[in-house]
Amino acid sequence: MASGSLLGAAAILVTTFSWSLAPVFVSRATQRLPSLDPLLFNAARMVFALLILVPSATLIEDFPYVPWLDMRFEAGVWIGGVLSTLVGDTLFVYSVSIIGASRALPISYLFIIWSAIYDYVTGAIGVRALFSALLAFTAVWLVSRSIRKENVNRESGAYRAVMAAVATSLIWAVSLYAYKYATEISGELSIAAARSIATVVVLAPLLPRIRTIAKVIDDTFMSSFFGYVLGTISFLVALRLLPASIVGIGMALTPLLTQLLSVIIAHEKLSKDVLIGGILIALAIGLIKTYA
Repeated sequence: MASGSLLGAAAILVTTFSWSLAPVFVSRATQRLPSLDPLLFNAARMVFALLILVPSATLIEDFPYVPWLDMRFEAGVWIGGVLSTLVGDTLFVYSVSIIGASRALPISYLFIIWSAIYDYVTGAIGVRALFSALLAFTAVWLVSRSIRKENVNRESGAYRAVMAAVATSLIWAVSLYAYKYATEISGELSIAAARSIATVVVLAPLLPRIRTIAKVIDDTFMSSFFGYVLGTISFLVALRLLPASIVGIGMALTPLLTQLLSVIIAHEKLSKDVLIGGILIALAIGLIKTYA
């Protein structure tokens, strides 16, 4: 039990670092290539993930001998994976391209708040969940106010990007539960590998244009490795070994770490409002998960 807890804690640290770093490379790619197509970018990222995950799952978990026809596995692959990638991650890339990773990620991380509200409705937690949601919405207001101050882009485009990040958070919330069901019957590598195959098949018509993003192929690979490979696998491992509340506390550090990395790597501006907003979201996530 102790060794499992230590491994789970290590998985949380790996996930936090990976998911903090991945959007920074996305942000840098959109800066280097302003005309970057989000769907094509995600298709290329998933191809890299497929090339890593399928051989790994085959060697370690006897992939492709997995419960393909089980609805829980299918939910993990298509809802947790394909829908999350095609819609959620594409909206996220769009949001990053307009308002930057240091703003888009804290808003997108409201997915843990939505899961808290769901738990409140189902009776799993109490009124503290509502206070956490209030903190989170206050943070969104602060981030939106900082966009107005900094004039990052046209105001209408900036607020559309905020709404895209909010939509991302809702989609990620649904995918969280889909993944959780899938881990009950299959290994982490197999779930991630199956997701990569399904997503690449759906996005295959875009791949002939992959040369158009050659300028940012390095950022494409790095964001894929940290976001779709290392981060996803370590997250699923943590969920398998530890209570979700403990994993959530660790994930609360991700938005703040992303803000700091965005300043260092992607040269984004970091205003006081953005920093306070990130802190409030981290507090909201930590509060709801410690209570849960």
